Amino acid sequence: MRSRNLIVCTAFAGLLLLACSKEAPPLTAPSGDHPGYAEQYPTRLTTLRTRYQEDESTVRSALPELPKAGDKLGNADPGTVAELFTLADANGKSSAYASSALEADTITRFWEEEKQPLHQKIGGAVVYAGKQKQCAKECSDDLGGVAAGASDRAVEKQLEERQQRLGELHRFIEDHEEAIGKPNVEAAEKQANAIAQLSHLAHVRLELYRRELESSLAEASDVKSTLERTVKDSDAVLADANASKTRKALAEKRKAAAADALVKHEAETDMSKRALEEMEQRQKQTASDYDRAFDLLIDSLEQKAKK
Repeated sequence: MRSRNLIVCTAFAGLLLLACSKEAPPLTAPSGDHPGYAEQYPTRLTTLRTRYQEDESTVRSALPELPKAGDKLGNADPGTVAELFTLADANGKSSAYASSALEADTITRFWEEEKQPLHQKIGGAVVYAGKQKQCAKECSDDLGGVAAGASDRAVEKQLEERQQRLGELHRFIEDHEEAIGKPNVEAAEKQANAIAQLSHLAHVRLELYRRELESSLAEASDVKSTLERTVKDSDAVLADANASKTRKALAEKRKAAAADALVKHEAETDMSKRALEEMEQRQKQTASDYDRAFDLLIDSLEQKAKK
């Protein structure tokens, strides 16, 4: 699954660059004639639709609370908070934020999907080192488990710190700590980051998923031809009396993978085409609803600032 997500994220990053420069010619060629890509194609479509739905749901579920985000910052100066949240909203729409968010998302997904084998390797390395140092077995085993668990927290914390270093929000909060109030700094940063994420999802990421799905669907015919060719070529090897057992075993494996992808291809393509027809309007509506909720938030803060 890791390779599927890396493929999707790589293509997603390419679309991100093209979106920033409409005149730039494509730098990559379609992959529909690649057998490995073709085998993963149905899952690719499913992944894009699923991620669109998940991110859309994230925005939708957060909108009712968005106008009240300022209420969680105690006695912070409302005018300064309005500036911070406005910066967060703009930041979420920036290319710098989009690149950083994609990078963090790729790392997070990789870690989640590969967590178990990584834990085993980390824990195993610690246990082995403990044995080399002649530590008691119980001690080595305990340290291995602690190290594996600590790796999760370390990755999460490092991503947070990286976002702070690269983002403008942390800098703004540092510059306006007195107006925000030191006790409110943590909450201010949390709320600002949440707004930046919502702004990014509503205005950028949903549209990028839509474009990626549209681009992928353009390859549907080539993918189908590639899968059919793989099955045909595999059958030829299987029918060849002079083919070795190794070649026949490989042909059987590739035929099974291609045949399975062919079975899923039509259904996944049809579902994705139907989803694509609705995505543009859904994204525009989500962005509009977000903007409305955000305007209510800023209006409430500005009213407080006038009092």
